[in-house]
Amino acid sequence: MASFTKSDQQHRLLLLLVYLYVLVLGMLVITVPPGFDPDSGWGFMVMHNMERGAAFNRLISPDPANIALNKSVFLSWWSPGQYMVPYLLKVLLKINSGHAISLTILGCYLTGLTGFYMLFKKFGFTKLIAALSIAFIATQQFFIGQFVYYNGGELLLFAFLGWFLYGCFSFQRVTWQAVLFIFVAGLLGFFAKSSVLWMLAAGTCCIWVNTSIGEARQLSGPVGLRRFITDKRTILPWLKNGVLLLVPLVAACVVISVFYLAKGPNPSGQSGQFLFKPEVVGFPLASPLLSGFSVDELLDGLIYQPDGPKVSYHLAITILFTLAALSMFFVWLIVKFRTGEKYLVAFLSFYLLGCVVFGYMFFKQFTVSFEGRHFRIIGILAIPGIIYLLFRSTAGKLIFFVAWIAFSYAGLRYFSDEFRENRKAARGNLGLSEQLYDTLAMKKILQLDREHHNDAIFVVMSADIGAEITHNRVITIDAETVPNGDFSKIKYKGKSGPLFILVPQTLVAGNGDPSILKSFADYHHFSSKQLSPDFYLYSAEE
Repeated sequence: MASFTKSDQQHRLLLLLVYLYVLVLGMLVITVPPGFDPDSGWGFMVMHNMERGAAFNRLISPDPANIALNKSVFLSWWSPGQYMVPYLLKVLLKINSGHAISLTILGCYLTGLTGFYMLFKKFGFTKLIAALSIAFIATQQFFIGQFVYYNGGELLLFAFLGWFLYGCFSFQRVTWQAVLFIFVAGLLGFFAKSSVLWMLAAGTCCIWVNTSIGEARQLSGPVGLRRFITDKRTILPWLKNGVLLLVPLVAACVVISVFYLAKGPNPSGQSGQFLFKPEVVGFPLASPLLSGFSVDELLDGLIYQPDGPKVSYHLAITILFTLAALSMFFVWLIVKFRTGEKYLVAFLSFYLLGCVVFGYMFFKQFTVSFEGRHFRIIGILAIPGIIYLLFRSTAGKLIFFVAWIAFSYAGLRYFSDEFRENRKAARGNLGLSEQLYDTLAMKKILQLDREHHNDAIFVVMSADIGAEITHNRVITIDAETVPNGDFSKIKYKGKSGPLFILVPQTLVAGNGDPSILKSFADYHHFSSKQLSPDFYLYSAEE
């Protein structure tokens, strides 16, 4: 009979509790499907178009030059996995989109937690620290938040990255299998989320360093990170492996660029003037603690604050640079206390490359927000290292468990509050919880959509409600991108059947008509109806 140590029993029990906990949350979300980000709504609008016969990943909408005609745009701003995976489950299991998304969340989280547990063990951490790490991750607000608010690619990326890095550290030499792995992983990762490209480069760097050090040791004895390429006999393995690994990395990027990104607009093509602000440097440097401990989520945005400031700018900068200093101190500690060569290679590759890539993108003002979610992999990789350092002393263990209780409470309280709101939220054709729309407004929009079969045009201010309209064409105008809220400069010419414009109460100034009516100059005599305290409907016949 096999015997287990106390540590074995602890980690097995902890793993069991973690998976049961995730399953319970998953079952709750199946009964009350989550809401979803407006960004994800664009993908589901594409999904509706594809269901009606449109080509892959095409967004069909009225042409601004003549709304009687359609324009077709390839949706290259976001990767397709966010709607393709739920759609596959929807078709196979004959369920609605809400339940398909709930199953996607549950499946991705179980897959992702297992992948990171296996990865942390491969780094050399004990089974207990690996189990504690994924348990700590599972109680963070950034993790729990997906159960009540589906954010598409973030979730799929979580399922992918642990196994991707596990694969990166499974190669002892650069073989054809390693080359194929990078190429296939690049395409699969991009399917999950487009931002995976810099992570693919960091993972390739991990394979390069790990395999080159191994080959160098065979040639000249012990060779570590400090000696890197100081011995002339080790230069050849570094150069050879670098060239071999660069080929599939470049090939994957070329395929993605030519067959996807180049077909339409994407964040990489949107930049502005140079931005000289402290957060440009501080945000990437603070990423291990900022993203690993849900700081950005707990503060409703440290720098990017769409719902209004919770902390002042000066306090935010102070917090940011305090976290940056602590993050760099953490790097010094994991080098000093030798947390493991593979772990150092992985963490430093992602941390350094993440700082360079996002520092440049922030500096050039690409369309990338100051949000901790962009750096999530860096925060996740920091967690086992932090636990390892804290567990070197009794006081450190106490600090960890007190902090864990606090973070768990914050995460579960967030879930409880949002889950309660989802239970009361309006639901449409997708079966999702639409917290931003009340039931009265939702019912009226869906009723009009059923009454008009492809002869009306609906105008909405966000893609989430646009995704609920399935029988008619939709014009989606992102209200947040309209300068000073003046819609009159946005022009849509022509006529095509009844026009219905759903306007939030915040855009209706006093007794006057909202400026968006001026965007449709060929329509006259709009009638208005207040659907609910929060929404008005403006309608006009052809």
